[in-house]
Amino acid sequence: MRLAPPALSGRLQKGLDSAYLLFGAEPLLVEESAEAVRTAARSQGVEEILRYTAGVDLDWKQLLSAGQALSLFASKRLLEIRLPTGRPGDTGAEVLMEFLSDPERTDHLVVILGKVDKAIQSSKWFKAIESQSTAVEARAVTPQQLPAWIRDRLRAEGIKATPGAIERLAYCSEGNLLFAAQEISKLPLVLDGAELDEAALDAMASDQARFSVFPLVDSALAGKTAESVRMLHGLQREGSEAILVNWALAREIRSLYPMSLEIAAGADRKSVLQRHRVWRSRASCISSALSRLSAKDFQALLRQLAYSDLVLKGQRQAPGGIWAELERAVLMLCGINVLQRKDAVNY
Repeated sequence: MRLAPPALSGRLQKGLDSAYLLFGAEPLLVEESAEAVRTAARSQGVEEILRYTAGVDLDWKQLLSAGQALSLFASKRLLEIRLPTGRPGDTGAEVLMEFLSDPERTDHLVVILGKVDKAIQSSKWFKAIESQSTAVEARAVTPQQLPAWIRDRLRAEGIKATPGAIERLAYCSEGNLLFAAQEISKLPLVLDGAELDEAALDAMASDQARFSVFPLVDSALAGKTAESVRMLHGLQREGSEAILVNWALAREIRSLYPMSLEIAAGADRKSVLQRHRVWRSRASCISSALSRLSAKDFQALLRQLAYSDLVLKGQRQAPGGIWAELERAVLMLCGINVLQRKDAVNY
């Protein structure tokens, strides 16, 4: 039986299965599934959990004897085997299948993998293990699914949030579930029962570089020149990483450039925003940038950010250093004309 991670808790409440196969593209969800099995095992009388990692501390030949040797302190045990490469090898596959086929086995088995391709899923050993266990596949959470995932996560923490705050957190997380989960776990103590909105999220995250760079981007998109430059200088004073600012700006411009091409070709701006799945909370600042800047302007911005990247790597020397180059990019995004350099990078 193959389940999605959210369905595992309900399954565990009905009792502990003899074996589990945990795998998928989302490491956080795989690890949380493993912890859920451990917690359920302890609550159901399993007092000993043995953990092994293939290639590190696992001797496949000793696994069967470990399963057959009864502990003096526990009648049931959980054997957890982690396969970093996604493959147990011929010996490991043989041992796992033999272990599962033992009718007198009382120990529970958990096999943990990461992302596995179709070749692995089609292998004899994988199919054999899946057929005799409860398989949990942690599929990648797409950008379109991320807001719903965050909403469910917030609800599980007892946090009420506005749609704008959820979209903001999804935007800042950029698909990094671990980062999103860590930030959400901090919110209950900070909010103390209050609703989470965009202003509260930005205020609470003002001391975190990954968050504080995004208000800068939105301010520049909206054409707020003085505010944007002030925010950039603030990031510099606080010791923020210039590479993070350059990355955030480049990420935004790469998404805006194709939108600007569609608008230049005659497409309606509103329909372009919808087609590119621009969240409602960001539609205003992005629309402002698209109305202010042309496709040619976005190309110039991409060249500037490519140049900034070379400065960051030490491949270009720029008067004023990297922060002066980032200021040029911010001013350009705000719609300010700056002198074009002779050694601009082609993009």
